[in-house]
Amino acid sequence: MERMEIPPRPGILDQILLETRQDEPDLLRVATLMSEDISLSASLIKTVNSPFFGLQRKVSAVQDALMMLGLEVASRMVAGILLRHVFPRRPDLDELWDTSLKVALLSHWLASRLGRADGVRPSDVYTFGLFRDSGMAIMLLKKQGYAHTLEAARREEIRAFTEIEQAHHDLNHAVIGSKLAADWRLSDDMAWAILFHHAIATPSPELREETPAALRMTALAQLADKILQDGAKLPNDHEWDKLGARCLEILGLDEQSRAQLADEAQGFITQQLPQLMI
Repeated sequence: MERMEIPPRPGILDQILLETRQDEPDLLRVATLMSEDISLSASLIKTVNSPFFGLQRKVSAVQDALMMLGLEVASRMVAGILLRHVFPRRPDLDELWDTSLKVALLSHWLASRLGRADGVRPSDVYTFGLFRDSGMAIMLLKKQGYAHTLEAARREEIRAFTEIEQAHHDLNHAVIGSKLAADWRLSDDMAWAILFHHAIATPSPELREETPAALRMTALAQLADKILQDGAKLPNDHEWDKLGARCLEILGLDEQSRAQLADEAQGFITQQLPQLMI
């Protein structure tokens, strides 16, 4: 299999992660480092002040944002912001990032609505949604003809999405995205979830039941995909037909409760989601 160059981990993430390992993390030091990147600090403050967090009082400084989020959540939010920044601006990539953000935001809403389980917080599945398809961006840049492969994979009704990519390019976006997540020091569960998010319904010795957090993140994001596609907010594919039954099993839902949840989500999609697409 061909090796694919992964965008290097931004240095600011190393600084934040270093502080999270300290007995007494220095928020002021991290805030000072982040404030040197005007675009990053502005994006973080804008995100924290969005309706997504529902703060009673808006923050105006990076240090206030860090205190509100905590360094662990902040590091993953910073990673999500930087992910888009390390790639060039192109219409196809902008569309991909906007899709990922919609999935991430609705996944967060679903996780909040269903309650915390398997150690998965809403902020975890939000980060997963941002990074889940990051490998597609790398393949769009590096693999000739990948845009056509992507369309073929979305039309495929039986074979796994990644199987179509593998057949055309001897590589797939799940492998690349998982490598990026590991290199950027996201959690093991998140890297595992990215690697297998198109394969959770296929019996495999690599799919272990001792990874409930990864399975839950995958199922929440796939449910978000389904709801957004049904509401014409995302292009259609056939992944729910392949993975939906397994996702409902993981989440402890039946079809009736899924439909009810989808109805409840429409208020979030129509009223709040447009405000959060920043």
